[in-house]
Amino acid sequence: MSPQIHNTQEFCDQLGVDDFEQLKKAIYKGTNCGAWIREVEGGLQVGSIVEGSDAETETFTFHFPFEYQDLWKGLDEVELQADILWHEANDEEGP
Repeated sequence: MSPQIHNTQEFCDQLGVDDFEQLKKAIYKGTNCGAWIREVEGGLQVGSIVEGSDAETETFTFHFPFEYQDLWKGLDEVELQADILWHEANDEEGP
């Protein structure tokens, strides 16, 4: 069972970063799709734009308290969706 996250700073602490600005950079650089994270009322939200297309992934919102691992599952889904959308926009069709 992963730890419960009750606020943004607890998530930063779990990730080993000092503040939300460092958290945003860690999420962006730590994902293949360059996912974003933002604070929303009562929680955190993740998603991604898809470079090379006009598409965006679904956004996932996690309201405090949430399980640490749940946000990572959301980011895994963002990565999967971004990959699918990128290929849809950029792969050439066969003859």
